Amino acid sequence: MYPEWQKRRFFELHLAWLVQGPKGYDLLFKVNPYSLYRSREEALEAAKALVEGSLDQDPKVGQNRAPLRLEEEDRTRFLILLESGKALLPLDRYALYGEVAEVEERLLFRAPFQDPKCPIRSLEGRRVRLLKTPLNDPEGESQELARGTLRLLPEGLEVGGFHLPLPPETPIEGLAYEEAFFDLGPDHYYLYALGEGDG
Repeated sequence: MYPEWQKRRFFELHLAWLVQGPKGYDLLFKVNPYSLYRSREEALEAAKALVEGSLDQDPKVGQNRAPLRLEEEDRTRFLILLESGKALLPLDRYALYGEVAEVEERLLFRAPFQDPKCPIRSLEGRRVRLLKTPLNDPEGESQELARGTLRLLPEGLEVGGFHLPLPPETPIEGLAYEEAFFDLGPDHYYLYALGEGDG
């Protein structure tokens, strides 16, 4: 198995504001976008940088503003708690929640169609769904072209009897065993693995 196809160990950082509800704390908003780090120390450093800031929601996630500003002693206490993996810092009717969780993930990577480690090759023999969207219309509807077992041919691919020619140098991006996507002519193609319950 190619290194690009394997899951690797990472540390994921979650920071969120909670608000007191009738049955305890409810999520107010997530502060940071999905983020992976190579070590627990890197994740804790990222948390420290966020806690030193405003703790407003990252614009990639939303537009929410922090319900209050942390005092220096609150920042220190929160970061000490977070070193154990999880932190919950009650502040009036709000709380700041943090977690550094160890996860195993595959990373997105790119390789040409002809390359044996190309992400699309990890899907060969699996049941997949093939979708197409116009490149020049990001709001355009996705059209399902085919559903079935993926066969790779020297000149392209076949899904459930549907043939799609694919030049060998076409860059394919994706997550091994999960999805692959590429641009061809005026269209963007998306191929993803179907689970047991998917039709």
